[in-house]
Amino acid sequence: MANLPLKTQTATRGRRRASGTGSGWGQIVKTVLGSITTFILVCLVGIIGYTVYLVKTTAEALPATDSLIDYLPGGVTEIYATDKDPETGKNLVLGRVYSQFKEFAPITTIPKSVQDATIAIEDERFYSHTGIDFRGTGRAIYKDLVDRHMSEGGSTLTQQLARNIFLNQKKTFNRKLKEAILAIELEKNFSKEQILEMYLNEVCYGNNTYGIRAAAHMYFGKSLDKLTIGESALLAGLPQGPDKHDPFRHLASAMGRRTDVLQHMLAQHYVTSEQYETAQAEKPHLMVAEKRHQVNFKAPYFTTYVLRQLINKYGVDEVYKGGLKVYTTLNYKMQQEGERALENGVLAGADNRVTEGALVSIEPRTGYIRAMVGGVSYKKNEFNNVTQGRRQPGSSFKAFVYTTAFMLNPRKFSPEFEVDDSPVAFGDWSPKNFEGRFEGYVSIRKAFAHSINVPAVKVANMIGITHVIATARSMGITSPLQPNLSLALGSNAVTPLEMASAYAVFPNHGSHAETMGIIRVVDGDGKQLENNAPQIEQAVIPESVVAEMSSMMADVVAYGTAAGAKGIHEVQDAHGKTGTTNDNRDAWFIGYTPELTTAVWCCGVKRVTTKGKIVSTRYVSMTGVTGGLVCAPIWARFMKAAIPIQRESGIPIQPAPEKTVPKDNLVERELGQDRPTPSASTPTVAVTANVRTVALALPPPATNSVSAPTPEPAAPPAPRVAQLDEPHLANGGSAVPSTPSTPATRMVTVSLCEETGLRATRWCPVTLTRTMPADSVPHGFCRRHRAQPGDR
Repeated sequence: MANLPLKTQTATRGRRRASGTGSGWGQIVKTVLGSITTFILVCLVGIIGYTVYLVKTTAEALPATDSLIDYLPGGVTEIYATDKDPETGKNLVLGRVYSQFKEFAPITTIPKSVQDATIAIEDERFYSHTGIDFRGTGRAIYKDLVDRHMSEGGSTLTQQLARNIFLNQKKTFNRKLKEAILAIELEKNFSKEQILEMYLNEVCYGNNTYGIRAAAHMYFGKSLDKLTIGESALLAGLPQGPDKHDPFRHLASAMGRRTDVLQHMLAQHYVTSEQYETAQAEKPHLMVAEKRHQVNFKAPYFTTYVLRQLINKYGVDEVYKGGLKVYTTLNYKMQQEGERALENGVLAGADNRVTEGALVSIEPRTGYIRAMVGGVSYKKNEFNNVTQGRRQPGSSFKAFVYTTAFMLNPRKFSPEFEVDDSPVAFGDWSPKNFEGRFEGYVSIRKAFAHSINVPAVKVANMIGITHVIATARSMGITSPLQPNLSLALGSNAVTPLEMASAYAVFPNHGSHAETMGIIRVVDGDGKQLENNAPQIEQAVIPESVVAEMSSMMADVVAYGTAAGAKGIHEVQDAHGKTGTTNDNRDAWFIGYTPELTTAVWCCGVKRVTTKGKIVSTRYVSMTGVTGGLVCAPIWARFMKAAIPIQRESGIPIQPAPEKTVPKDNLVERELGQDRPTPSASTPTVAVTANVRTVALALPPPATNSVSAPTPEPAAPPAPRVAQLDEPHLANGGSAVPSTPSTPATRMVTVSLCEETGLRATRWCPVTLTRTMPADSVPHGFCRRHRAQPGDR
């Protein structure tokens, strides 16, 4: 190079420098490109590996697709009656509850217009893709990239179904991947028809309504087969924006969306131009707002009573989401008869200011509630008077007074025991008879049949009101009871359910069955949560006492205060007791046959007053109303219809109780009469039960009584056993009467009907007074001469 010219050397060095520089940059570029390529390959491998891993783990974690069909009908708790639905042959459904308004419809019952509208707007290539619509997905991705956020879904119906049932609504890569995998699996396992059926039953149509059948009811009050093309299009447009297109709140938006659906249907040849124009011109007839959320229960008072018990035991979530099957004791045919009887009976008493009532019927041997009518109209007043409405029972409470007397001292008290019906004062309180007159000495039988007040109070005084409370408690009364003598006349409020439960002891031979509304509960998985057997407490009262009380309750119907009730003599083996409060605010009849025990209550006009924030409700007195005039006819109408229904169940009828029991076999619970007065210790009578053994505590008689002149006995000279030696104070306690000597042959004076020769009633036109041995007195009363309607 030294021999080369200077210019040539310079040029050569320039070329070398240029050549060296070019070679260096090329190497750098090659290195960078190589690194990027390697990085991309590594990323791709990583992404592919992660994707394979994610696909595998996602597929393993997803639930089995064959559980989808079983899933759909779940989540709805159903409450059943005992009788069958004639259409299905299964137990009749009284009501359904759920956290979502959701009803299942087979695809064969879903109109083609609904199916076509849904496919047209949601997934036009539904019948050709295999779970994923790549064209739709690509369009959605492009739109998301342009908008720089994930706004487009691009999901097929199958993907939407997978998301709605198993996944969440968040738009993430993981969720979309899971959605795609599950959609493919669904397409492998189910036909297009099955997938469409599942989708139409699962998708949300707004207003907490799920499934096309529920949506048709919610928005149009229609069954699916009644939907028009326009209505089908409106419903099909809701799932993608149920709040935005809610027709109740945004009708214009809903109508715009309907137009979109109809245009898609026209473009895809699901409708003709004529059908399109007709549907476009159609004006929607939406459900009235106040009717959309009405509770559609059969026997609503009973069904809500059962529902409250379920919620208390299992909680709101389990009841409204657990898909429970609840089998109850109610017979719906019987329930309908009860509703009709009460409504018509209250209507018949409208002129006497009767406006409200209640009825409940119990199967005595099991305690099953067979019918429950808590009021005349559930829509107007949801308050359940059967279980929540405590009201004064009036004279119907006397049954507990005389039952207690017959149990405490069976050697002394009997239906023929005579009590002086004459004025008496207990402290500041003087009981009065309903008609304002006094009868003199009357038998307990007559006093009970004609509902004479004073004898009941005097008997309660003799035996001690605390003993009466103990008896009422053992028979099923749970409401608070004050130990005042006025309790004998029903001064403390109780519920019709309690009274029916207590009176059911009589046809059940003295045993008490706890009232039951629920027999069995099964959860959504078929697991039995409870299976309730009747809870029976045996021998609450002796059978001999049952026989005595039953004979007196038969007299109430035969010639007493219920004798004039319309239809009551058409009820075989009818027994019962009327009750009317002094102010005529409450009227009762509680009665029974061997098959059923039923309580009926009625009251007067409801008055609601508001003072500031305080709202008070009271019932105005009825006019001229008694339990025999209003309640007994309702009872008779119901029982005439209900007894044949009850007999259809095949439950054997209880035989009549024994009317006579040898003295040695009597269960005697007498205090201070034929044995020494007990000490401070409280006597306890054990009662054996097949469920548990209970002890009935009988408090000792109180000593806070005052002396009063002993009334003079009337002729004949033989002493009467009804003398009241120590009147009772009105604030409770018990006075112990002296025990008079009784001659070997007791002579009594009785009134006989001249026409029949039987014991006279107040309606016999001509009576004869005879003195004869007690065992020669005719047992039966005259039934030829009976009370007129309305007589108490």
